[in-house]
Amino acid sequence: MPIDTQNAFQLLTFIAAPALLTNASSVLVLSTSNRFARAVDRTRTLAKTPEAPDRERALLRVARRTLMLNRALTSFYVAVASFAIGTFSELLGGGIAALVSRGEIAPIITEIGLFVATVGTFAIATGAAFLVAETWDAYHGLREEAHELLAGTIV
Repeated sequence: MPIDTQNAFQLLTFIAAPALLTNASSVLVLSTSNRFARAVDRTRTLAKTPEAPDRERALLRVARRTLMLNRALTSFYVAVASFAIGTFSELLGGGIAALVSRGEIAPIITEIGLFVATVGTFAIATGAAFLVAETWDAYHGLREEAHELLAGTIV
């Protein structure tokens, strides 16, 4: 039985794309986890310094940032899971297609894999949007703190 090279290439593509996206999502999970840990550390530092100026506003900002980071992490975890399930389902569908000459289930499994990978793609985009929002919020917070520090030294 000759191997259908077009089908093999398609199978490899369907497996490789979710696997690469799983890796990208995992890197985003690691970097976002680090940012989340730094935000938690900032919250603890602010909680230990009740005499800090505008402490409540700073705590609210850090809480808002932490929530955005939490949502980004959740999105990235959904992406990792989706891409892993997508890769597995494509492997399963390809295996069934190779073993069974009349496999009606293989296309269904492929469709499931594509759907799950699409969910993962939207999840990674959602997580990235949360990271952009958190980055801008952090930037504005740093600008406010710098302005307050400069205003305190000039006066």
